[in-house]
Amino acid sequence: MIQTHQQLLTTSEEYNTLFSKNEFYPLQKAYTTPHFLVLGLRFPGRNVALYIGRGNQYEGIFVSDKFPPSYLRVQDRLLDYARKYLVGTRLGKMEVDEKHFLALFHFKNEHTDNSFAFGYKDRQLFFVKQNKEEIYTSWNGETSSGKTIPDLVDTLLGGKPTVGIEKSSSWTLEQYFTDEQKKVSGKPLQKKKEKFLEKKLNNISNDLSSAEKWQLIEEDLLSEDFEFDEEQNNFHGHKVKFGSHLNVWQKRDVVFGKVKKLKKAEIILKTRLKETDEELSKVKVGEFEFEVTKEKVIAPLWQSSSAPKIKHNSEHNVKNFMIKNLYGTISLDAESNDWLRSQGSKDHFWFHIEDYPGAHCMVKTDDIGLLSGEDLSAIASMLRDYSQLEITVIPVMYSQLKNVKGLKGAQGKVTVKKAKYLRCNYVSWKEIITIG
Repeated sequence: MIQTHQQLLTTSEEYNTLFSKNEFYPLQKAYTTPHFLVLGLRFPGRNVALYIGRGNQYEGIFVSDKFPPSYLRVQDRLLDYARKYLVGTRLGKMEVDEKHFLALFHFKNEHTDNSFAFGYKDRQLFFVKQNKEEIYTSWNGETSSGKTIPDLVDTLLGGKPTVGIEKSSSWTLEQYFTDEQKKVSGKPLQKKKEKFLEKKLNNISNDLSSAEKWQLIEEDLLSEDFEFDEEQNNFHGHKVKFGSHLNVWQKRDVVFGKVKKLKKAEIILKTRLKETDEELSKVKVGEFEFEVTKEKVIAPLWQSSSAPKIKHNSEHNVKNFMIKNLYGTISLDAESNDWLRSQGSKDHFWFHIEDYPGAHCMVKTDDIGLLSGEDLSAIASMLRDYSQLEITVIPVMYSQLKNVKGLKGAQGKVTVKKAKYLRCNYVSWKEIITIG
């Protein structure tokens, strides 16, 4: 999946042969997947997709006639940026830098002299946009003038050539589509589920066989000639701990207590065995539900420009709010995001806009059913505004606080287990949510 410099030159030649009379063709669409930025161009009689790897083992530019299927597409900040500055323009040929793995495209909008370039540093995608005499560089989020794109890239990469002898790869986009299709197919998950349930059945059967030995233990205890050995604490594979200074009758009570627990365990295990066997039968004929594993979106080397923080008359940069009769808090910076997680019960619900940096919020309820679809759209819209985003369809993730953990050494960042996902349209949230 890591393209060599020579393979990038080959892609450039393939792409540039699409140009005939015109030097620029319309860039009509943009998509993002967890692994690629995809730009859609319209050539005479043919639509072409340029797949630009987002880094982290997905590095290079590939030409395809196939656009990413809907299940692969994600909406994130990179997509918003591409749609804002590239979609609707006319894109020109690809130029490949001789010193670095860098692809440059000229494009036209209301101004004719623009350029857009993609490259990689330490396995991360970076990009550069030049408009008139101003150049925006993603790695520091700054706009400068007076230099060229190659000069700025030389500064980033050290100035020395980074192109050398590289190992060739035969990886193709078709392999990528095939691999991703397998991930959302039920068959691999079905086999995995069957294997898991078969192992579970075996474990339950073994536990049941062990629990059923309560009958042997009880028979021993009721036998007239049964006597405790001084060192005896193992009864048909079940160890029993005796306290110090127990007499024979007290020891019998302890063992009878063990028998009672094993009887209960036998009933529970028989029920579990039946349920698991029925579940396995359904899985074998494909009657089961599965969730598609959500791929982690690869972030480019992109530094946000620092926006001035809003000051509040409180120790932390937060705002309290009320939705219906439920209280909540929204945090507005990284430090407050960490603080927020300590302010609620483990069962309260936490919300954030997926794949975007910005605000987090918590609603103090352990029943998500108390929030209607309109309420959830309002929460998403509030998060959008306080995160200073301009998207109209908001991808929200949420989970209970017990599933949200901070990342060590990364202030404000979290990992989320058992996350749920929503796509909400922007609404006038101030009519639904009261900010305190």
